[in-house]
Amino acid sequence: MRDKLCVSERRTKILEFLVKKKQSTRCELATEFNVSTDTIDRDIVYLSGIAPVYTKQGNQGGIYILPEYRSYKNYLTDEEEECLYALIKKSANDERRIICGIITKFTKNTVMYK
Repeated sequence: MRDKLCVSERRTKILEFLVKKKQSTRCELATEFNVSTDTIDRDIVYLSGIAPVYTKQGNQGGIYILPEYRSYKNYLTDEEEECLYALIKKSANDERRIICGIITKFTKNTVMYK
């Protein structure tokens, strides 16, 4: 990501990056978002106030986000959810179990059958 983003866009993208990778470093984020490590430090201080973002020093150090954290953008759209429900009706038992797991993991509503 080489383009300059406004502060809120960059912070949103950093959060998405951490959700995807679970761990990063100041240098990696600074390079990825084309800003200084001081800017990343300020962004991490801000993000740690709104999401479970934390830093760890030493071996295995870096910037982390709790694995359980689910951003609202990680939910299925209504169209995606409807498609999965349609697939359940056409699937074998093992496939149904997997699809149900996906629905449970990525939907706001956990009612399984419509």
